[in-house]
Amino acid sequence: MEANDSYATCALPPVPTLATPAPVRARLWLPGHVFAPEDRCPRLWLSLADGRVLALRLPHGSSADDGLIAPIATALADDLRGKQWELNLPGIGPVGVLYAAPVAPLASRAHAGFILDADFQRFVASLDVEVMRLLLWLEREPTPPAVTRRDGETPHPLPRRFLASVRNYNRLATLPQDVRERRMQALLRFPALVAPILLTFHHSPNVHDGKRHAWREKDEAVEAAIDAGRDLTGALAQHYGISRGLVRAPVNALLWPAPSHAARRGWLAMLDALPDNQRPTLPEFERWQLYLANYFSLLGETERGDPLPQRPEVHRGAFRLGWSRTWEAAARRHGNLHTALADCRDFLEAVRERAAALTKSRYGPRVGRLAAGWLACHGLLGLLDASARWHRLGPTHCDDDLPEDLELPAVLGCFERDGWQAVELTTPRMLMEEGRAMHHCVGNRGYWEASVAGTRIFALRGPQGERATAEYRPALREDVECDTRYRLVQLRGPFNREAEAATRAFADEVEAALNHPTRADARWAALEARGRIEVQMLDRKLKKRLARRFDAKTERQLAAVLAWLGTPHPGPEVLLIAPVAGYQYHQGATVEGRFQPRDALTLTHERDNAHDPLTVRIAWQGVKLGYVPRPHNAEIAARLLAGETLRARIAAYDEDAPPWERVVVEILTIEQEGNVWRS
Repeated sequence: MEANDSYATCALPPVPTLATPAPVRARLWLPGHVFAPEDRCPRLWLSLADGRVLALRLPHGSSADDGLIAPIATALADDLRGKQWELNLPGIGPVGVLYAAPVAPLASRAHAGFILDADFQRFVASLDVEVMRLLLWLEREPTPPAVTRRDGETPHPLPRRFLASVRNYNRLATLPQDVRERRMQALLRFPALVAPILLTFHHSPNVHDGKRHAWREKDEAVEAAIDAGRDLTGALAQHYGISRGLVRAPVNALLWPAPSHAARRGWLAMLDALPDNQRPTLPEFERWQLYLANYFSLLGETERGDPLPQRPEVHRGAFRLGWSRTWEAAARRHGNLHTALADCRDFLEAVRERAAALTKSRYGPRVGRLAAGWLACHGLLGLLDASARWHRLGPTHCDDDLPEDLELPAVLGCFERDGWQAVELTTPRMLMEEGRAMHHCVGNRGYWEASVAGTRIFALRGPQGERATAEYRPALREDVECDTRYRLVQLRGPFNREAEAATRAFADEVEAALNHPTRADARWAALEARGRIEVQMLDRKLKKRLARRFDAKTERQLAAVLAWLGTPHPGPEVLLIAPVAGYQYHQGATVEGRFQPRDALTLTHERDNAHDPLTVRIAWQGVKLGYVPRPHNAEIAARLLAGETLRARIAAYDEDAPPWERVVVEILTIEQEGNVWRS
């Protein structure tokens, strides 16, 4: 008993009384060196009588003086919504208001002893325990993923979110008692759906500045339903555009991670498309959740990386075997699903070329639409299997229709270190040979076109026979004018196998060499060459379309996908279906509101055109829209020169598409029978 008595809690000294508009219940001073990274700016936590907590960063070199508390508290007394994130007070200087700071401060491991300090214990004792418990409960550890790396880590883990912040605490602790209880009950009942609306999902604790780096998905209708005790299930269903059944489903019984609010909406739409008996439980969902980013990237994303809306039958068809059974079967057949799903994009690009040949269109359906059709018709397993067959049989290489004398300016050329060598692949022939030697699809035309646009691909060779292909993608730098920064986006060994650690380390060295200041001129020259090479490719492009057939099963699957997309094979009278070239530079935008499907268009051969004597102008009721795209204009011009009468009409008009894809023209041959024209 004596030993236990020796650990009895000592009486805490009373908190000093401070005359402020919002009386201070507790305060905690901490020096800047207890945080990581260290600095000399003191931090101050205040617990106010109105329920708020404030975390503050004082100017460099300031002292922990309680006399500073009154003017700070006075300046923030009316800022109940936390809009001020920086103050500039006379005699004090700039003071940062840290709304993304933790309610109870976190220190580095080397400076954690302050938690035994009386001021810290008094401050923690002043906090609302129920609110703190709820915020920490929401920050649960998700179910471990079904697949990990050899070291046990999750490949491409989902971002964690920090909820126990000053801002979120104040949103709940300062409410009237009845409203506070209703909002906390709503968070406990529907955490995955209510938390994004009521709380801010911070990326991490921030004790260095008060700028907003994250926002909640505010909805006043949902808040009113919570506060009035009305139909919350219906309000949440309307907010997310999902069924009431999914709102109440077990998968939403706990908060699960998502990279953004828009991603959460897209994932909920996917779950809502599944039949009730095929929806996953929360553990089943989280076990395979890490692959959803790859899944939705195939279907198409916004510029911010958020999922595009899809028809319910797409997701229903993708997981027709059930959520877990589909993923488990895919993992057994294809191993690393990050790699397998990424490889599907190369397969779909080849499918697009084949579809363009079958439908006599210039580009074929977009990759996202093809992915949606394949998932709806053949399921996720069907898409992965078809991609694997295509890669195994050998993709079409870019030497089929590219001259060998095209060469990109090298950024790095050849880079060597300790027996390792990296060779920059700057010609179509080099890419084709690398693809054949490594048995992967880097020899595909798409990789050459990406290289023309600025990407750089290297063949890596090691002293012990290691081999890999590395892809580095550029992005314009914001800190330096007229320069780019390369980033390693893909590293594959033979047969698309993952590279070893030593190979990855050398690939990182190549990235550093590409981004070295001495290579700035070479980096910019690589981007500037884009226009010249693209013109050469366009001028030299052969008439032969890439129309290599797939295996019989894939051909049958593609026919079903095109039928699902409403893109049937055109008849023999159709010569071309393609967007109007140069539409954005002519007068189409002034009359496009009057366009109707199947409107007649006029074709005129401009044989005196100084840029291209095969130019064929397209007009609508005398208004110039643009031209027949090259190289297809050659056949159309030859037919017109021979006196053949052709018919043209608007095949499609999409006001939301980019200008160069907004109007699609269909060109047909016609036969004359007596006085009746037949197409």
